[in-house]
Amino acid sequence: MNRTANIARFEAELGKVSRPGLDKLLEFIRRSDFYKAPASTKYHLSCEGGLLQHSLNVLDALRCLLTAKDEEGSEWFYIVAGRPVATVPDESVIIAALLHDICKTHFYVASTRNVKNEKTGKWEKVPCYAVDDKMPLGHGAKSAMIVKQYMEITTQEMYAIWWHMGFTDTASTDTLTLSQAIDKYPFIWALHTADMMASHFMEDTIGNLAKFADSPAGAAAAEPASAPASAPQFEDAPAIGAGA
Repeated sequence: MNRTANIARFEAELGKVSRPGLDKLLEFIRRSDFYKAPASTKYHLSCEGGLLQHSLNVLDALRCLLTAKDEEGSEWFYIVAGRPVATVPDESVIIAALLHDICKTHFYVASTRNVKNEKTGKWEKVPCYAVDDKMPLGHGAKSAMIVKQYMEITTQEMYAIWWHMGFTDTASTDTLTLSQAIDKYPFIWALHTADMMASHFMEDTIGNLAKFADSPAGAAAAEPASAPASAPQFEDAPAIGAGA
């Protein structure tokens, strides 16, 4: 895992986004611990730079999960059983994937835990990460709030980031609202699936799994769709604050 290369790729991908406030958001990211933070305490990429690597992994997984509308890859279809259920601009793919876990900035601290040495039978202190949430505002909702503080995002992007944990969010019991949100914005489920793909299939506790050790920048996407039916049009939700 090359953190310097990952930072360069992360900022290059964000550089493809043209949104008011992006410069302020990037300044926040650079001043935060985003580039150094782990992705979790012990489950996946529990190492320095893990959050950054995970964000890029989700972007690669999401682009491969979607189908390019054209050769330029400026827009994507989310295909279900051969039919598109959502159309997603590449800007939205970048924003949702790279920023879905921005809530984990200023979230983890270095700590220690006691582990029994199997050879000596003695307990030893080993380094680990612990949670010290300095902004206890939830998970997906917190990420959406942080992004919207600095940069304008679309309603579809906000919903995807807000609900990206899907039904795995143990802090939320509002499954009816989540189900309604997915029906309205299927991109939520695409982002959630990509997040699960990255954490379960691509990542170990201290790095990427061997087969994904050198994940190519901008992993190859699916072939452009051939004359798909038009994606269903959903009524826009009421705007929430500026830039929605």
